[in-house]
Amino acid sequence: MKELTDSPWFKFLTPAHRRAVDEHLLRDEATNKLIKSAEKLIDHLTKKAPGYNQKRSIRRKQKDMIIRLKVNHKWIRLQIADTKYSVSPVQKRINIVCYRHYVKANNGIGVCKEATIHYYKDGKWHVRSIKQSPSFQGVFFRVHRLDEAFSTGAPQTETSLEWLSKQREQLRSSTTDQLPYLLEESKRYFDSVNQFSIDPLIQNRLERLVEQASKISTDFDLLDYEEKHIVKRMFKEDIPKLLNTYLSLSLKNQLDQKENIFVTLSKMELTLLDYQNQLEKARVEKMNYLLKLQEIRYNRKQL
Repeated sequence: MKELTDSPWFKFLTPAHRRAVDEHLLRDEATNKLIKSAEKLIDHLTKKAPGYNQKRSIRRKQKDMIIRLKVNHKWIRLQIADTKYSVSPVQKRINIVCYRHYVKANNGIGVCKEATIHYYKDGKWHVRSIKQSPSFQGVFFRVHRLDEAFSTGAPQTETSLEWLSKQREQLRSSTTDQLPYLLEESKRYFDSVNQFSIDPLIQNRLERLVEQASKISTDFDLLDYEEKHIVKRMFKEDIPKLLNTYLSLSLKNQLDQKENIFVTLSKMELTLLDYQNQLEKARVEKMNYLLKLQEIRYNRKQL
């Protein structure tokens, strides 16, 4: 099925608003700031939710962006746009419209009616879908939590876990071979995990894992095939599976397993530290080799 959807013929037949956006268009710092600002605004409104249905509208305008968030009895609508002062290489407008979960839902989660990005490139405007974009999964997760907060006053853990499982599956199926991009997707997943008020020690360990992995990203290709596979599997499969299973436990069992989770994550960090030391030795060996090579090339005998 994936080969079919990736084929040029299938893309040609798919309407523009349903084609997935190219992720590289969302990787610049300005767009990342735009998405993070939208997530913070949703979090802010979620904390202020009254616990019952109520129309609410909030707007944030900065020099480089405008964000509008509206909640009514049928929809949650989010609009994000660059201003003319944005330093993003691609000017963009983003529209997300989701049904309230009691109006139209899939597995207890409000169905997303629209999730599109309009961007200006090569002298014209284009439209693409962001429903499956890893960059926006944190936004969708927060919209879902906002929906719950305006209905019951508190997120329903069971439904939130279903959404987190969806994010885990998306992370596992990520096709990126570039470690920095994979770490960005992992950080978005960890942000969603933090919504469950996870223990600060475990949260800190997750942050350290991303930090340590970032240190080997520059020379990641110097690792052998098996070592690169271990790092990718760690962030795409092992950590998400571990966290999802942990969060599905009762509070009592989470407390019982907290130390084991911490130890497991610590062992993963030690693995990354070993790779860092290994890469540093490789750099020193390369430096010594280059010095010897230059010595041979440019050493002139005294006449």
